[in-house]
Amino acid sequence: MALMRSFLLVLSTGTLWVSTSAEEAEASLLAGDDACTSEGDECSVSLRQLRLGRQEAQAEEAAEEAEPVSFALPCTEPSEFATEYDSGSLENFSFAEINEHVQDSEEVGETDDCFEHGVYYREANNAISMHGTHRSIAVSAAACQSACSSHSGCGHFSFWKDGGCLLTSSGAHSVSHSGVVSGPGSCSGGASYEGGPVPTYRGPSVLPVRRRAGLSPPKDVQQYNGISWPTMKIHQSKAVHHMFAIGDWGSLIGTNPGRMIQYKGGHSGGPHTMARWRGPCTTDQMASCFGGGPCPKDCHYTQDADYRAQMNVATTMKKFAAQRRPDLFINVGDNFYWGGVNTFCGTPMHKIDPVTAHQFQEIFEKVYHGPGVDGKPWLSVLGNHDYGGFQFNKAWDQQISYTWASNRWVMPGQYFMQRVEYPEFSVEILMLDSNAMDSHPKSADPKHNICGAMHNPPGANCAATGGPKDLDACFKFMWDTWRSQEKWTEKKLQESSADWQLIATHFQCGHQAQWYKKLHQKYGLDLLVTGHTHVQSIFDKWHVLGGLTCFITGGGGGITAENSPEHSHSTAYGFFDLAFTKDSD
Repeated sequence: MALMRSFLLVLSTGTLWVSTSAEEAEASLLAGDDACTSEGDECSVSLRQLRLGRQEAQAEEAAEEAEPVSFALPCTEPSEFATEYDSGSLENFSFAEINEHVQDSEEVGETDDCFEHGVYYREANNAISMHGTHRSIAVSAAACQSACSSHSGCGHFSFWKDGGCLLTSSGAHSVSHSGVVSGPGSCSGGASYEGGPVPTYRGPSVLPVRRRAGLSPPKDVQQYNGISWPTMKIHQSKAVHHMFAIGDWGSLIGTNPGRMIQYKGGHSGGPHTMARWRGPCTTDQMASCFGGGPCPKDCHYTQDADYRAQMNVATTMKKFAAQRRPDLFINVGDNFYWGGVNTFCGTPMHKIDPVTAHQFQEIFEKVYHGPGVDGKPWLSVLGNHDYGGFQFNKAWDQQISYTWASNRWVMPGQYFMQRVEYPEFSVEILMLDSNAMDSHPKSADPKHNICGAMHNPPGANCAATGGPKDLDACFKFMWDTWRSQEKWTEKKLQESSADWQLIATHFQCGHQAQWYKKLHQKYGLDLLVTGHTHVQSIFDKWHVLGGLTCFITGGGGGITAENSPEHSHSTAYGFFDLAFTKDSD
């Protein structure tokens, strides 16, 4: 396989091409990683490899804990975003606002219809909190609400301006009091109802769905797992053919339905890069930087590169696409931050929820378009944030459904294969779901556990569309899916007649290393394409993978990059241009 082993970086000053040696990349990415010496599955399950910037364990814990909530910061309005973005909404749709994490930049901040102002809740016996809880501190009403949704039996939250947060049961009664915001555990209706299923959208599909590739929309998420999507035939012969690869690109949506607002100014149209810790800089501090507030030097925040990073990457990618005319896009997941499509799983697979339609329109369709992009397939997999980050019941099933409402989004199941036939050679791309890597028993690793008890709401259930029926079923579901992929992948590679074989998946170079080594050395796998770590890096013929080349393209701009974009050779943001030729050898 002939690959241009260099990558595009998006910087405020323009673009440049930089070569990176395997030794340099390995040294920078593995520094400070958790030790993992076993070669078996036990090691793979606990692997935290290649997570950059963990210089201080305490800083990491504080930042990770703050990531999914909203922040009210005393800061100024940020500058306007990229002029190419069309901030229009889906004007022809009529639907109720569905929202989980909502915060505007008002004095108190929350304007949800389900929030009450000027009242707080007391238990029937006039206790000021439910049994087993006490007054705590929260950064916003949305964060207090999130604590309620995550606490079994909580029916109401009450939030004071000083940060005080009280949780009460569904039997509590309201008491008038100025300066308090209160409400149920979720404005979208579900998680606060004790043990009951989370309501899902049951209305008509707000986008038309149709048969695609000769297939009707699936009845459940796994119906088309392992399918071979119809072969792409490229008839035009060129000296070099291109595919673009990108990951971790889906920013926060700032408008309803489904909006997620983390810092001041995040309520406006267009994608808003999710603020995230960088080195010793916490997520709270980085959110302040994005919102125009105090910004410590340790954050290495660069307005031109970090702010609207998704738009920056997309703008440069469109310029290159117009020149190089890629045949397709390989998308390695984390398609929407913070937690995927911002409603719950369970909407029938032949329907498109209004939140799904709005989020895809604002974060995907309006961002990636133009000459060389329009009409080109986006082969896509799910990332851990698409499942919910540290929960499993966000609307990841709707990302599969969207395949039948789009002419370019391709995700017919959790894993599938695409064959591309050129005049001179052929390529097979196996798209895998590697999110079992962040799926553990429910009491383990609560900050990195899709199946964790701490953050999954009571009654979490994706059985209506073929997902886990409850929290106890989650771990087995995720690892059964991975095991079935292992067998399927080996069979496909063994049977392959293609000249080149690629695997694309979310989790970064280093996960399940012994298995990928086997795929390379026994079955001839040529390239591994990954994301998850928010950086651009190449591992050229990496010894850990038995000589297999792997790269990470996690710098799509949906979330703050792990590296500083300040210097000219930064690997913070970007995408990969894969250039294919027929290798005479």
